[in-house]
Amino acid sequence: MRNRSFEEALGQLFMVGIPGPRFSSEATFLLKKIRAGGIILFKRNFQDPYQLADLCRQLQTTALELHSLPLFISIDQEGGRVLRLGPPFTQIPAPAGMGSGEDSEGNVRHYAQVTARELKLAGINMNLAPVLDVNLRGPKGLMASRCLGTDPETVTRLGSLYIQELQKGGVMAAAKHFPGIGDIALDPHHDLPVQDKDLAGLEAAELVPFREAVSLPVSAVMLSHTLYPALDPKWPASLSQTIITGLLRESLGYQGLVITDDLEMGAIGKHFEIEEAVLTAFQGGSDILLICHDPEKIERAYACLLKALKRGTIPARLLQNSLQRILALKNRFLHIFLPPSEEVIREYFLP
Repeated sequence: MRNRSFEEALGQLFMVGIPGPRFSSEATFLLKKIRAGGIILFKRNFQDPYQLADLCRQLQTTALELHSLPLFISIDQEGGRVLRLGPPFTQIPAPAGMGSGEDSEGNVRHYAQVTARELKLAGINMNLAPVLDVNLRGPKGLMASRCLGTDPETVTRLGSLYIQELQKGGVMAAAKHFPGIGDIALDPHHDLPVQDKDLAGLEAAELVPFREAVSLPVSAVMLSHTLYPALDPKWPASLSQTIITGLLRESLGYQGLVITDDLEMGAIGKHFEIEEAVLTAFQGGSDILLICHDPEKIERAYACLLKALKRGTIPARLLQNSLQRILALKNRFLHIFLPPSEEVIREYFLP
């Protein structure tokens, strides 16, 4: 990467969504013009395991031809209501269900192993899971079904087990939503939540599972789109240098990959232009900028960062630091990144 231009290197910071289940001109644009280093997949990208594997194969081979680097290909395959892949992929129960049975550890271990096996068959190498938020609002809480438990010890124990089993299976885990949204009432998809706890309050519950995940270490940590005024009165966590660099990197000691949540969500989109969001997130310490839907916003974000780097308003060392973390993780997990043959996939899903 040392001999590459800003234009070539910068794209590694972007994880972007593509339209539809087939390799398209839009996907080609994002790989060729933006030089995206990561792709995130949704239900719109899935029809069946063979189509999905073919899509991932085309994405990877195109990225290699253009940039000689494999892609992060990610998905939200948590279980329950956040499950992007339909049958014949295993329909995994909600995390709350996994964490509440008699053999919760056995369940979590089993579903993490199944998830890793099936994602690798499709060519997906990163799961944006587990949710390490602690459900502190009871059965009707916003995050109730997506949390592994209602106390920090349970979430820590089961979340750590999930991370270890997923990564042992060759799929990167991303713990979310740092520093914790298990006690919020407003959905960040719609607008910006505010969490009024001070650091001591967060240390008592929300931060406990993340401290353990950092020590494993988990491959990536995803940031929340929530304002924590006691920590940073101006910027939500996903844009906050105080929270990303100060709390996550310096206080918790995390040196791995940091990913924003989708920068098009209402929590960010209703309050910040995409240019301000990516600049602030990157300067704050984020390595991967997640933009899931709008190609025009992706292009604007890329152009804005490129201009700032060329003008020197953002120090090049920030790009170098992020690239080191990105390439270290790709080197660790992406030695084999193409999905197996259709025959192997068929043997698994149609034994």
